[in-house]
Amino acid sequence: MTAGRSVWIVVLNWNGLADTLACLESLRELQYAERRVVVVDNGSTDGSVDALRSASSRLGIEIIETGKNLGYAGGNNLGIRYALDRGADFVLILNNDTSVDPMLLDELVGAAQQHPAAGCFGPWIFYMQDR
Repeated sequence: MTAGRSVWIVVLNWNGLADTLACLESLRELQYAERRVVVVDNGSTDGSVDALRSASSRLGIEIIETGKNLGYAGGNNLGIRYALDRGADFVLILNNDTSVDPMLLDELVGAAQQHPAAGCFGPWIFYMQDR
């Protein structure tokens, strides 16, 4: 039901390497095949960019370096534009301190296809106390 629709996931990083890597590891478990991940680094000074570049092939990510902190909206907007310019059907904005369920994209894309007049979808969010 959801095959063929591309989903780009935008993850914003700013000096949050450990959280970002954990988030990216959870994205590797997604069942939905038509997905791409772009990490927008918002001017990190903690070595995040070098570490992400080293892991980019293994994690299957693309990296955009802003060179400075554009803020939450500015960094995400850059990632959204990047995804749309490359033909994304859907864009998911994901905080870097998030872990996802493997069926996340299947559920969201399925909902979008069932309700084509809607413009925005979001998942349930649960707090993980013992993270």
